[in-house]
Amino acid sequence: MAKGKPLADHEIKAILGEHINNSYGYFETELTDSRRKATEYYFGEAFGNEQEGRSQVVSTDVADTIESILPSLLRIFTASDNIVKVDPVTEEDVEIAKQATDYLNHIFNKDNEGFTTLYSMFKDALIQKNGIVKVYWDTSETAKQETYEALSEAEFTMLIDEDGVEVKEHTEYKDTTAIKQKKNIKDQLKASVPEGDMQGEEILDQINSVPIPNLHDVVIMRKETFGKVKMEAVPPEEFLIERRARSIEEASFTAHRTTKTRSELVEMGFDVDLVYSLSENNSEKYNAEVSTRYRNLDDDFDRSVGDDSTQEIVVLESYIKIDEDGDGIAELRKITSAGDNTYTILDDVIVDSNPFCSITPIIVPHRFYGRSVAELVEDIQLIKSTVMRQLLDNMYLTNNNRVAVMDGQVNLDDLLTNRPGGIVRTKAAPGQVMMPMQTQTINQQAFPLLEYLDTVKENRSGVTKYNQGMDTDSLNKTASGINTILSQSQMRIELIARIFAETGVKDIFKKMFELVVKYQDKERIVKIRNTFVPMNPMEWRDRCNVTIQVGLGTGSRDQQLGILNQILRQQVEAIKLQGSPAGPIVNMNNIYNTLSKIIENAGLKDVGSYFTDPQTGMQNMPPPGPKEPTEFEKVSQIQTQQKAASAQMQYENRMREIELKSQRMILDFEAKIKELEMKYEADIDEKAIRREAMTMSGLSESNKEMLTSATKELLKPQQPQGINLEIDVEPTEGN
Repeated sequence: MAKGKPLADHEIKAILGEHINNSYGYFETELTDSRRKATEYYFGEAFGNEQEGRSQVVSTDVADTIESILPSLLRIFTASDNIVKVDPVTEEDVEIAKQATDYLNHIFNKDNEGFTTLYSMFKDALIQKNGIVKVYWDTSETAKQETYEALSEAEFTMLIDEDGVEVKEHTEYKDTTAIKQKKNIKDQLKASVPEGDMQGEEILDQINSVPIPNLHDVVIMRKETFGKVKMEAVPPEEFLIERRARSIEEASFTAHRTTKTRSELVEMGFDVDLVYSLSENNSEKYNAEVSTRYRNLDDDFDRSVGDDSTQEIVVLESYIKIDEDGDGIAELRKITSAGDNTYTILDDVIVDSNPFCSITPIIVPHRFYGRSVAELVEDIQLIKSTVMRQLLDNMYLTNNNRVAVMDGQVNLDDLLTNRPGGIVRTKAAPGQVMMPMQTQTINQQAFPLLEYLDTVKENRSGVTKYNQGMDTDSLNKTASGINTILSQSQMRIELIARIFAETGVKDIFKKMFELVVKYQDKERIVKIRNTFVPMNPMEWRDRCNVTIQVGLGTGSRDQQLGILNQILRQQVEAIKLQGSPAGPIVNMNNIYNTLSKIIENAGLKDVGSYFTDPQTGMQNMPPPGPKEPTEFEKVSQIQTQQKAASAQMQYENRMREIELKSQRMILDFEAKIKELEMKYEADIDEKAIRREAMTMSGLSESNKEMLTSATKELLKPQQPQGINLEIDVEPTEGN
């Protein structure tokens, strides 16, 4: 078969129309009827078989079951600030993986309403089979009008030269304050300078030549363009998918059908003339699922306001695999179209992947749509409502039983007016003309049936009275029995949580990771654990794997806390046994991970407020002090100090002897000098005499230095580690 040829515009429209018409959710089918019915049951609406004058009570089992499951699911996913964990590919990527983990959690919790998105996604899945979230890179342009008054020439020039600034209104005028000041100066000068003074006139001429500055009043439109990851929960009726698709990844067609105003389409960058040529479509206003959602709030679906710019147009953002260029390979393309039947194409671009993520609480293999929890209890709600209505009707008849009367002998108006202490007039004895018709009570049959239906509901959904805190007799039951029941019910909820984690939630973070790596081309500074950290996702490409980490565990929160505390005690004992917190069995990272889980299960999010990550803590620790010497080193140090002290003492004694000998020699030489001076009556070179005395004493300068060096060498080999013992002998003058 030869490869295809490039498709014309009308061919693309035809293929797109076929995909849309044959997709799930486009027409009202069994799927839409099932979702509409689930919504009606959730809101507790009437079944349509009610009778006038009879009980019309509706049980709310669907709502009770779903609202009981949601808190447990959301606690599992949001108990910690870190929902996702990024694993490194190689050992060198550990730090990058840690940054990616922090950044993805920051995007989910700070840049987007993460909790609200998960809540809507989970609730849609529990009620209407599947919950859909759309994750995409949003390059938005914000326009903000600003007004400035009395700007100087320099300020005005600087303002309009900024990027993205458009002047809408501008008024230029002279500075009245400067005019008044100039006039006051001239008046004061004229008053103080005599008439005819040439110097004063020159000053006045100079003042007149000074120009009056201009001021500016301006209204500007400041436009800013920024890109970020955005996610939003998509209503189930707005999501379309190929009928035989098993998953979003395998589907040849997916689409998001919504309504946009003409103004919004123009702001999105589409041609103004093309947008205003589109016909308004009202079919989405009467969508059965949308009508059911808003039925108990508003029955008026006419939202026309008469302004063309706010008229709503049906827009389909379709992701379709199609071979437009005729190369024989179908590429995934995003085709934005408007209209219900004409499918006017507004945009057609090639993309890497579609932005949709889906979850379902009960997976049906080989099928995209699973089963909802609402489906499991809808029939229970119908049966319980019927039994409760019968029971109430029976109680009404018991309290207001029917009466057989003899025609003409009883005043029917008195009989029909049923009020306490009311009088009924009769023409004969009441017992002869009136007889109550007894109604048999059904309490003994109805209440066991209602209890049985509750048991069936608990078995189907996993939501029991015990994990709802509703059973008043639970204190009379054994602790082991209660734990068994709780464990079984928690296993059902944990299975749903695991399905959510490994499907839609994991896909959300994968798409986030792909988007920031592909589109964020600038470094961004974000605040992580009270520290501003630069994030540059361009460096993460092909170096990280995204995994999901959720707080799944066994047992109740108290049980998990008990287990974690026991693990912590065992870890501390292991550190004592191994003699060091560095391993090999347990290290400080293991201790920190256990403490983090304890904080999470205690309902606290910010682990960093209570414990510091060992890697961060080691960087902030001061340098270690000197090592404590061993006992052998202490003894050696004492012996060395004793030897050094003995050598020092011998040296000092020797020096004292030399000093005394030198002093005696100096005195003798001084006496000899005096004697020679008196004998020859001439000055004698005293320094030469001193040198002679030093020579005669047998201790020259070089010998003295040798003595000092020898003493140091004597002490140096015996000096212990950590002791700096240095003896320096400086010769005193005259020695």
